[in-house]
Amino acid sequence: MQKSLAKNSIYNIIYTIANLIFPFVTSIYVSRILLPFGIGKVASSQNIASYFVTIASLGLPSYGVREFAKVRENKCESNKLFTELLLLNIISTTLAVVGFFGLVFINAGFNGEWALYGACGLAVFFNYLNIDWMYKGLEEYGYITGRSLLIKGLSLVALLLFVKTRQDYVAYALISSLATGGNYVFNVIHAKKFVNINFSGIQIKKHIKPVLLIACIIFLSSIYNKIDVTMLNMMATDESVGFYSYAQKTINMVLTMANAVTAALLPRLSYYYDNDKEGFYRLLDKGFQILCVMTLPLTVGMALVASQTVEFLYGEAFAPAALTIQLMCPLILIKGFGDLFCYQLVYSTKSEKIILPAAASASVINVITNAMMIPKLLQNGAVIASVFSELATNTIQFIYMKKKVRFNINGKALVTGVISTAIMSVCVLLLMQLRLSNTIGLFVEVACGAAVYIAVNLAMKNAFMFELIEKVKNKILHKA
Repeated sequence: MQKSLAKNSIYNIIYTIANLIFPFVTSIYVSRILLPFGIGKVASSQNIASYFVTIASLGLPSYGVREFAKVRENKCESNKLFTELLLLNIISTTLAVVGFFGLVFINAGFNGEWALYGACGLAVFFNYLNIDWMYKGLEEYGYITGRSLLIKGLSLVALLLFVKTRQDYVAYALISSLATGGNYVFNVIHAKKFVNINFSGIQIKKHIKPVLLIACIIFLSSIYNKIDVTMLNMMATDESVGFYSYAQKTINMVLTMANAVTAALLPRLSYYYDNDKEGFYRLLDKGFQILCVMTLPLTVGMALVASQTVEFLYGEAFAPAALTIQLMCPLILIKGFGDLFCYQLVYSTKSEKIILPAAASASVINVITNAMMIPKLLQNGAVIASVFSELATNTIQFIYMKKKVRFNINGKALVTGVISTAIMSVCVLLLMQLRLSNTIGLFVEVACGAAVYIAVNLAMKNAFMFELIEKVKNKILHKA
């Protein structure tokens, strides 16, 4: 393998940090400008657009990574595959664009918010240029990281310049869509370095069945991921949508951190599964160790400091979102381990067929639970529905994958993670008794909790923690 997994992991950590800092800064700023009402309106329109983005993508973000990883060392096959998938993307995006703007027109701009839905609809349109799957298949995480940093910086500047009053929610939505489009524009300009369009001997038909299967799977998955906001918009208020959206944003920030390293494993797992079974299982075990180190402390830690985090990030107007975040915390564990043992394993072993019944079951559970819980508990009811549905889909997939893949749970890594998290939690709870000011208290609790957690892991001789510290140290020394 030409690409270094260690380098990709470091690049992905940098990419992850950027994905944390940008929402962190924007959330602090935008929440105080737009307040829950404005945030809720943008979230509702983006939620509708996201369904059509899913249709436009046609499963290519997952299918493309896997297939491109296989042929990346063959220039001719790479060019051919790129052309085939690009044509499929153009067809699906055209259908999605027509569908989205047709829906907006039929519904009279959803209460006259033509500009807002037009701004969000640009995200659907920009999918014409979405070839991210190629770069991930090539494991070009250095380029992905650099591009992302540039676009995020420009987006932040635009946000500070054009979002200044409560009425600027359309500008906020427009900047979000343009940020997505900016990434894709850079992708297209940069693509000629790796591929060329070649219509000779292309066979689009062979991709249709697997792509449609993945598309159906992802669409069903998006239903149980996005139906919460859709039903909240129908059954509750814009404020409830705002509380839920920002709670979800916070948890997703934490999830991004938890999956910082494992996110780079899919191309490598796909390669190893076909070429090196022992390497496949070694990498799977490494992924499990990573998750034990990352997800356990983040889940418990986020639950402990949720109230302080909301007040610090979003202001007192978003105080009801604190309980919503605490109820969402189990999703860090469920989605963290589910991403590796379900999502990445399913795609790397070509077992996509299991996701369809799993996603369908989860979608039904989510809709029913939302209908029962939202009228009584508003955004918190939607959270309960999300937890149940996510647990259902991952359980079904895991049971299926156990028949296909050998699972050897690393007991030492799990025990070390549990003990370290428990000691960290005691430390944080004791610090809370000092009653420090919110901002100072939050930073002290997070810093001390992290230090205690790392120290306990080192004392218990956690192999992955030692390995991670060594790689970071070597990287710093090498650059120096």
